[in-house]
Order: sequence, then C-alpha cells, then structure tokens
Amino acid sequence: MSRMPSKPDRRAALLAALDALQCGQQKVSISAVARKAGVTPALIHNTYPDVAERIRTLTGRQPDTKAQRDCDSLRALQTANKRLQHDNAELNADVARLASIVQTLTDEITRLRAVTTGKAVELVKAPVRCESPDAPAAAALHPASGKSAPGPA
Repeated sequence: MSRMPSKPDRRAALLAALDALQCGQQKVSISAVARKAGVTPALIHNTYPDVAERIRTLTGRQPDTKAQRDCDSLRALQTANKRLQHDNAELNADVARLASIVQTLTDEITRLRAVTTGKAVELVKAPVRCESPDAPAAAALHPASGKSAPGPA
C-alpha cells in the first residue's frame, strides 16, 4: 500500500509541477498543475490556497480568496439585515396603528350593543347656542314643533 506524501512533500510536488509547466511553455492552470502533481484541483483549492493564489496570479486572474468572498458575503448579508430591520420597524408601527383601530372599533361595538339591548342609554349632547342681542329671531320657537327655529344661514 502506498503511503500518502506528507503536506510539505505535496506542496513541493505542486510547486515543482507549476515550475515544470512554466518552463515547458504549457498552459498553466490549477487543473493542469493538479494533473501534473497527481492530485485533484479541489485539494489545491482547499488545502493549498496559497498555491492556488500563486497560480491565479501567474495566469493574470483576479485573486479570489475565500476571505474576500466571505467578506463580500458578510457585507451583502449586513445590508440585507439592515433593510429587513427597517421593514420590521415599519411593520411594527403598522401593527400598533391597526391595534389602536381595532380597540376603537371594539369599544364602539360594545357601546352599540349596550345601547341596542337597553343596558345603557346613549346621551346626546345638546347643541350649544350662542345668542346675540342683535338676533332675537334666532331664539324664537318654531310654531309647529315648539323647537327653536333655525337661524339665518
């Protein structure tokens, strides 16, 4: 049974494969280096991110480190979180407003039920009259009903 090479030996094999590809004027890529070294590309990405970055730099690709991706992902999540917190605050204000309306309507229903069943009597405020000495006709009673006649408009 063959023994797996140690981590420093694998790193050396990967770097040797990279150098061989560069010297041989062959296409340099993570897959090509992995094939030449006898490992999988995933091993290079996951175990040797520094080697993967070196390959990306040599090929002119934008270095895309896991830390950078995590940072970008975190920023996007923080932005989404702020937006959701704002939406939540607006919804809580709507709930409070609606709860106030529900309470007002519940009180009105209770009052109306009491009035219709005869358990309570509704008192209506009499209109406040302002009589002026210049308008004696405004206080005159309406001859048919005995109520005050409406004043001039």
